[in-house]
Amino acid sequence: MDDSIFKTFREINREHFHEIWEKAQNGELQDLTEEEQRLGKIMLDHSDEYFNQFEFADILADNEYDPETEVNPFLHVTVHAIAEKQVQDRNPIEAFQFYNSMLRNKCSGHEAIHLLGNILLRFIFYILKEKQPFPLDRYCKILKEFKSRKPGKIVQLLEDIQIDEEQEENEEEKQTQEL
Repeated sequence: MDDSIFKTFREINREHFHEIWEKAQNGELQDLTEEEQRLGKIMLDHSDEYFNQFEFADILADNEYDPETEVNPFLHVTVHAIAEKQVQDRNPIEAFQFYNSMLRNKCSGHEAIHLLGNILLRFIFYILKEKQPFPLDRYCKILKEFKSRKPGKIVQLLEDIQIDEEQEENEEEKQTQEL
């Protein structure tokens, strides 16, 4: 796809977010779909951080966020919504188990969703970069492994995870041979 198509999609998406934001602020969530209601509630929960971005999303629809220096609030809200939906639906069950484990480890529900979202985001970037299908088995394996970890360690551990299992097996084999 060329850049003009991406720009058009981004503008339509931001305008939609702005409509959801306005309805959420006016207490009109009941007029929205279930998914839009979820997004509206999350936007309200994040209004301290991203008020201006949501308030002017329609005007600044062509603004690009630098992933190295800025958080894209629309991506953040979207990943937050996906993580919440996984926990709510218990699909995959490992997401629900991870979330509950983080709650037992003294995380708030919001913090637990953010940790789950951080893991999910690594997988989303992987599938976009590598043009591969979502590796659900690997995602579930990481969630199982990380649910026993302290919340503060998870972000550090994310830096080193291998999403591609074949690549991970090759790394392990290489380390074994070096010993």
